[in-house]
Order: sequence, then structure tokens, then C-alpha cells
Amino acid sequence: MWPKLRDFFARELLILIDPTQAKHRKRKVQIVATVGSALTLGMVTAFGVAPMVPDSVRAGASVTLPLTFPDLAKQIEQLDAHSETFVQQVALRRGETLDDLLARLSIRDAAAQRFIRDNAVARRLIGIPAGQVVQAETDGAGKLLSLSTVLSTGAANAQQLVLERNDAGVLRARVDTLPNDTEWAMRSGGISGNFFSAMDDAGVPDAVVAQMVNIFSGVINFQRDVSRGDRFRLVYENIVQQDRTVRAGRVLAVEFINRGKTYQAIWYAEPGGNSDGAYYGFDGRNLKQAFLRTPVEFSRISSAFGGREHPFAHRWKQHNGVDLAAPIGTRVFAAGDGVISFVGKQSGYGNLIMIDHAGDYQTRYAHLSAFGPAIRAGTRVTQGQAIGYVGQTGWATGPHLHYELRYKDQPRDPFSTDVAAVAPLSGARLKLFDMYAANLLKRIDLMRTVQVAQRD
Repeated sequence: MWPKLRDFFARELLILIDPTQAKHRKRKVQIVATVGSALTLGMVTAFGVAPMVPDSVRAGASVTLPLTFPDLAKQIEQLDAHSETFVQQVALRRGETLDDLLARLSIRDAAAQRFIRDNAVARRLIGIPAGQVVQAETDGAGKLLSLSTVLSTGAANAQQLVLERNDAGVLRARVDTLPNDTEWAMRSGGISGNFFSAMDDAGVPDAVVAQMVNIFSGVINFQRDVSRGDRFRLVYENIVQQDRTVRAGRVLAVEFINRGKTYQAIWYAEPGGNSDGAYYGFDGRNLKQAFLRTPVEFSRISSAFGGREHPFAHRWKQHNGVDLAAPIGTRVFAAGDGVISFVGKQSGYGNLIMIDHAGDYQTRYAHLSAFGPAIRAGTRVTQGQAIGYVGQTGWATGPHLHYELRYKDQPRDPFSTDVAAVAPLSGARLKLFDMYAANLLKRIDLMRTVQVAQRD
């Protein structure tokens, strides 16, 4: 079959290309007719699939629709009614003038400058110290709308200067009082050398350290008894004003591990109680003792109770008290609640204070450099109240406090005298204490696994 087809196409091709062939013209006419038919069929198919076009479009007709634009004038009025304002905050630089400060606050307001210079209250802005932060609000043109800065901080509150422009465009200046906020601070650490150095390393304020020493003064001598490996955990009040610490407040809870023995204290004031509060053990036991063993801050024992060679008489003599060496001016505290019976000079004692206590007890504080304010005979004092200052008056070879404890006018050793403790809390009183102490004890427990030091 294939040879026959090959021969057929060969003959037909020869007829098409050779005009002398008898059938050449006939084959040419047949091919043209076939191609034309095919083209005609294609055009009909194209017209069959073309989309329908509206007559209006073919005729060139147009359609007009109305367009609605927003009320731009109304929008502009609303933007003008809510004009943009800018707030800036800078710290005053050393040697900076008022003009320099206002320029850095983007204040371009001659009337405000005159007001600050002429108004007695507003003029206090000129006297603020370097580093103080000033905040100002201005409009887009630099017109002053408001300004504020803290003028002073104090133990009770702070003063804030406020400048404001009212709706009528008039500037006013006033000084507001800002109350303090109280936060709870936490510190913990270990003793690797000196107790006081360890407190500094942990960022514990000096006022808090003094309270710790006072709380445990009856059981721990922080100059002599503290050793390497001791640990402490502490929660205390931090008094702040506008995120700035003003002072340290009261110690709320403390745990001190000294030579393997744990000492704990929580400050607690009983609801409806007769006192402002006291320190208790974590078990509700009142820690207050009748007398402090070392009624002076940051001291060391330079001469103990008992027989010794008298520094002036140079002979063996009974020493009826305890000498606590400390720098001149160190504060001296009342060892217990009582009434002052004597204030003045007395022979070898020098400047002397005597306090009578309940139960026929008396304490004496000698060689003082000065007496505390309002300290006079007949004044009632409480345990831990500052009554005087360490000195070197009378028969003293160096600055120290001579401290005596007497019972029925007989001298007793403050470090060996047993004093009855206050009865511990129990029953419903103990339940109230436990509810109060729960939050503090959680913080102490946290610090047993996490060391908390001063924040940067």
C-alpha cells in the first residue's frame, strides 16, 4: 500500500509543477477552490462566537452619572478644632539658662518667657537643680500649653511646679503637693567578710542596716559575732516620689542566719492594739526584750562587764558596765521604755543620762558628747529612741559609750541578764498575724532560692 501512495503523490506533484502536463490546469483550479472553501468556513465560525455589542455603543452614545464629593470645609473645621500638640521632656543641664531650656523644649513663646520671669511662682523654675526633669506641652507653632517639674522631695511629700494655659489663653502657675508611694524592696546575700561591706554590696540602705542591728541587738553582736558564710534575706519599705527613691522605710521582714542559727523577725501592728507595732518571730513570738544589749549603732565592745585595770587609777577595779567604742557623734538609744531621771554632768561619767524602767531597773549612758533634742528629766522615752550621742567626756581615754544596767541599784551584766519576754500571740490574734505575714513569708521563701540584689 505504501508504495502505491508514494507513487500517487509523486505523479500529482509532477502534474502541479509541470505546466506541460495535460492535467496541470485542472489540478490548480481544484486546489484554489479547496482553500477558498476552508477560509469561508473559518469566517462564518468567527462571526458565530463574537460577543454581542449594544447598539448604543456601536452608535457612539454616552452615559452621564452624577458624582458626590465630601464636604472638605467641614473636615478642615474639625481638624482645626482638634489641633495637634507635642510633649517633650528634658533634664536641665548644668549652667543652662532659661532661654536654652525653653529652646530644647521647642517653646517659641515670648509671652510664656515673660510670664516665667515675672510671676513669683513660675520663676521657681529658674532655681531647679541640674538633672531635674522638665516636661512641656506645646502646639505646632511652639506656643506653651503646659509645663511641669518637681521642685523638691521630702520624707513626707514632694512639691511640683505646674504651668497651664487656660481656654482663654491665660497662663497660670501653681505648686502641687505629691504624696509619697510605698513599695516593697527585697535584698538577700551572703557574708564573705565584713557585715557592713556585705550590706553595701547588696545595696541595702544604711537606715535599713541600722534597723537590722537594732532588731537583733539583743542576740547578735554585728561587730563580733558575724562570720563568713552567714546569710540574710530582707524585705523593707522603699519610699518613692515619681519613680525616684526618697528614703528607705521600715524593715518589714528579715531573716538572718548567723553561724548556723536562724533569726527571724516580722513587723506587725495588732488591729486595735495599744502600740504602733513591734517585731515578732515568724511563729508570732514577740521579739521585744526589756533592754537592748548594745544601745548604740555600729559599735564594738571595748571593755566588758567585770573586773579590769582602771584606765586612770591604774589598779584592779570592778567595771559596773560595758564600754561600746564608736566614733564621736554616733547615736545612742534608750535601751528600754522608761522615764528619764537625770540629764547632766556627773564626775567621771561626764555627760550622763539615767533612765528609770519598770520593775526597779535603771540604765545609765555616760561620756556623751551631746544630748538629744527635748531630752530632759521627766521625759518618757521608748525603746530604740535616740537620746544622745557618743563622746569622750569625763574619765574616758577614747570615744565610747559607757552603758550600765542596774536592778535595785545593783549593777548587772547586760549580756547575761535574763529578761522575761513578752507573751507570744495565740488564738485569734495569732490567726490574724498569720494572714498578715503570709505575703511577706512568700517573699522570704523566694529569696531562699533566688539572690536579690540592688537593681541597676
